[in-house]
Order: sequence, then C-alpha cells, then structure tokens
Amino acid sequence: MMRNTFILLTMLVLAALPASVASAGGNPNVVYTWTVNDLGQGVWGGGPLFDDGSAGGNFPLSFYNGQLIAQFQPVSWHEVVPGESIDICFRVREIKGAFGPPYEFCLTDSLGAPLPVTGAGTPMIVDPHPDPEIPHPLLIRVTPVN
Repeated sequence: MMRNTFILLTMLVLAALPASVASAGGNPNVVYTWTVNDLGQGVWGGGPLFDDGSAGGNFPLSFYNGQLIAQFQPVSWHEVVPGESIDICFRVREIKGAFGPPYEFCLTDSLGAPLPVTGAGTPMIVDPHPDPEIPHPLLIRVTPVN
C-alpha cells in the first residue's frame, strides 16, 4: 500500500513538473493589436504586440499594379507615451521590384509621429506617400487588449 502511494505521488509530481516549468518561462502576453489597410490597392495586415517588446504578424504591400511587392514583418515595438501612443519597427523583405526604404525602419521615422492607441479601435488615417501614383491613404489602428 505504501509503495503504491509513493508511486502515485511520484507520477503526479512528474506529471505536474512540465506544466509548471512551461508556465514559469511563460509566453509573452498580448498588450495591443495593430492593423493596417490601404484605401486603394495593396496594403493589408496586422498582428499582436507583446509585453516583452516583440511584435507579430505582417503586412504585404503591392503597388503599381504588382510591379512593386514587399512584405513588412514587425520585429519590435515600444510605447512612446504609455497607453496613448506606440511605435512599431519592421523588417522589409522585397519580393519584386526595388522598394527603396531601409530594410529595417520604425513607423515614427516614416510617418513623423507615433501611432495613437485608440480604445474603441478607431483608425488613424495616414497618407504616407507623396507620389501621385500612390494616392491612397492608409487606415492604421492600434487597439489595447483588455
């Protein structure tokens, strides 16, 4: 009887060990989500922003009827004003054509201002490109996760 109890307790401890180790290392929690949509052709995407400063998701970009195609992969983010504005940094992977911007950049560098956090998910309208061939503004939304 004592031996069976010992074996049962040992099995329970061993079974609980991986679960406690996994939760101790923990996965980062999502703090915000971001989305971007073009009001014309070719930009759409989004993803999570984690509490460890990492970012997920991506958005592909296509302009000039497919002559220019790239993928923007978020690599990090930080709060500029906590709870009010953020900056997201991306790595650019050119797929077709020469895109031109640096291969890594932050949105504040490109837009001149951080992205506002909108509690109701209201998008910010941004017209990031002066080229008349790309006249479409973007809708960018940063939403806190409760």
